[in-house]
Amino acid sequence: MIYSYTRVSTNKQDYLRQDEAIKKWCADNNVEIDVSFSDTITGKTFNRDGYNRMKQAAVSGDTIIIKELDRLGRDWDGIKEEWKYFDDKDINIVVIDMPLLSQAIYDKDGNIDLNIKFLKAIVFETLCYNAELERQKNSRRTSEKLQAMKAEGIKLGRPVNTEVDKTVCELYAQGMNKSDIAFYAGVSRPQVYTILKRNHLM
Repeated sequence: MIYSYTRVSTNKQDYLRQDEAIKKWCADNNVEIDVSFSDTITGKTFNRDGYNRMKQAAVSGDTIIIKELDRLGRDWDGIKEEWKYFDDKDINIVVIDMPLLSQAIYDKDGNIDLNIKFLKAIVFETLCYNAELERQKNSRRTSEKLQAMKAEGIKLGRPVNTEVDKTVCELYAQGMNKSDIAFYAGVSRPQVYTILKRNHLM
């Protein structure tokens, strides 16, 4: 069985962008979706009706198609746990926005291609590692900057133009969508908009 999963955080958003991307990928790869699941709920919780029904339905040999990795969740720990759940059951996850994670772990005969499964595991762990390093770096630099300002007697308010701002702006300039920017920079989507506006990019 082949499933698709889409998620938006609020009723003010719609699934169109994700649906269109999934339809295009399926058309390009001659794939037909058997069942589609969706949720309108924050990725911070895994108590999602559509997502849980999909997890219960999916078995070894099935494929789940999502547009972005953060459709699984909002933090790396949660995403890693969910990824492991599917990986342990030999359920293939296709992440359209990440070509190296869009490869099928099954060969033409339906058998598991261990080389592809291993490659996807390496790519996924590398993404987790790089994201965590980036967050730690941003946190450390912000802390150091605040300490320096405090030592100079500067009144501290909410910091702006930090390394987080720089990361968000650089990712935006590279063409990354705002959901992924929020995910990699470790901020919320509203914060991404605020940072882009503050830096005159919107």
